[in-house]
Amino acid sequence: MFQNLKIPILATFIIMALFIFQSYEIINLSSKDEYSKNMFELLEYEGKIRKALDKNETLPISLTYRYGVFDLKEKQIVSNLDARPSDLKFITRQENGHLFYKTYFSADGEFYYLVLAKKQNAARILFVTALTLAFALVVVFFALYLSFVSGIKPYKDAKKYMNNFFNDAMHELKTPLGVIGINLEMLGLDNKYVTRMRSALKQMQVTYEDTEYYIKRGYILFPPEILNLSEFCLERARYMRGIAMAKNIKIYDFVEPNLQIFMSKIEAGRLIDNNLSNAVKYSREGGIINLRLFEKSGKIVLVVEDEGEGIKDTSKIWKRYVRDEGVQGGFGLGLNIVQSICVKNGVEYGVKSELGKGSVFTYKFSPYSKSLLD
Repeated sequence: MFQNLKIPILATFIIMALFIFQSYEIINLSSKDEYSKNMFELLEYEGKIRKALDKNETLPISLTYRYGVFDLKEKQIVSNLDARPSDLKFITRQENGHLFYKTYFSADGEFYYLVLAKKQNAARILFVTALTLAFALVVVFFALYLSFVSGIKPYKDAKKYMNNFFNDAMHELKTPLGVIGINLEMLGLDNKYVTRMRSALKQMQVTYEDTEYYIKRGYILFPPEILNLSEFCLERARYMRGIAMAKNIKIYDFVEPNLQIFMSKIEAGRLIDNNLSNAVKYSREGGIINLRLFEKSGKIVLVVEDEGEGIKDTSKIWKRYVRDEGVQGGFGLGLNIVQSICVKNGVEYGVKSELGKGSVFTYKFSPYSKSLLD
């Protein structure tokens, strides 16, 4: 994705640099325009003062312009300047927010400095600066937005097409799976081949339900409900025994009665089915799986224990598309789905595993209480 965004981002930075440069030029031109305007006005005012000096009249007073007369030693003779320049070694100077202009005149055979000043209009320059920067920021923001939209559009389209494809594929798979299941029951046969077929079909249904949940969880809500977890665990254990039979694995349940939680039945099913399905996958033929449900320290605790090969790195199994070595089948979505369900519903989860002896998955639910819903 970053590779596809490199050109839009580069183009955005180029546009930003151009606008910054253009903004600087506009501000610079505005400052020069203000300087030229003020200088022209000071020259006009100088003409009025010179005219008054030639006629020996009172120097004109202005609220906009100020003047000061100094001798050649820079001693002040007369002045109404708001601010005096630091020295008189200039022709024009911008200092202390004023534009100063110095010229000469003679009177009674002596030369004097005439310093004229006008306060600069900083508000106009600040307004132009702020307006230019605001416009530049809007343009840059718009360019970044367009770059971002154009960059992620292919991925959004790809995700949309992929979701549509999987939705269609899942729909097409659902009917054949149901037909196969019904026809297997209608055959009325009970041998090792039919047992294996039933087991494979149930495993396919578990994978189907995992994939369907994974696709739909982004845009379909799975509202919680009052769920008798004891009865539900027994129901899922009975279903999973059909899968375990293919490997001659026994599933034993030790379930305390009437333990209730507040959780979506679909999400609870994905959690239990994935744990039992994984236990079957990772267990040796003829092994034992223990499913225990009990209440302890204010929590309802679900434990799934197998006698399989164990897990080398328990920190990685919750990640998407990760499966332990030596196991065939599956997409590596199961425990990632389980983790997301636990996080969503505030279920504490953990695993302990020992190579060659098996694994123990533990989940702690908050029990259902009417006071929590009132």
